[in-house]
Amino acid sequence: MITKQKLEIFSAIYTQYQVADFSLNILQGLSLIDLLELSTYQKDRQLAFRSAWVFETIVLKDKKLLNKSISSLLIHNLSTLNNWSCARSYSKVVMHLTSPKATYIRLTEVEYEIITNVSFSWLIDPSRPIAVLANCMDILDQLSVKYPWIREELDTQVEYLLRVNPTPAIKSRSLKILKKSKK
Repeated sequence: MITKQKLEIFSAIYTQYQVADFSLNILQGLSLIDLLELSTYQKDRQLAFRSAWVFETIVLKDKKLLNKSISSLLIHNLSTLNNWSCARSYSKVVMHLTSPKATYIRLTEVEYEIITNVSFSWLIDPSRPIAVLANCMDILDQLSVKYPWIREELDTQVEYLLRVNPTPAIKSRSLKILKKSKK
């Protein structure tokens, strides 16, 4: 639960430390679950973004911290998230969770379904930032190994994006994904 005390602690933390310092040691009693809860805080979108960003930085620096309960909460939050800044951090962590290298954590079929649905939803949302789009492309590309039906739909969306908005970032990521399809 988000309390006034947690808000105050986190507000003090993100103003005192540099990115290189981000670790569990700086959280002053807050947990990774607290950071995920704060990342859904609607009254202060900047605080929500910073908590998602701190969470992302800490867990990607030490991936062993991503246990089942933390990854489950992250995935649960995906479907209700409405802050693109937080979505960027969340999608980076989900990109790791769906990576073939993340063998230490087992996602459920329901969690894979949530990730797939949200990734496609964000992929086709014209208001999403390019970084979120690129991360969703990678997530879906990784999931297409487990779920081959994703490949055809992803390729269709990627080809569409190349036609309507061929920014350098979209073009680079799209061509990489389409190249895999041709193999």
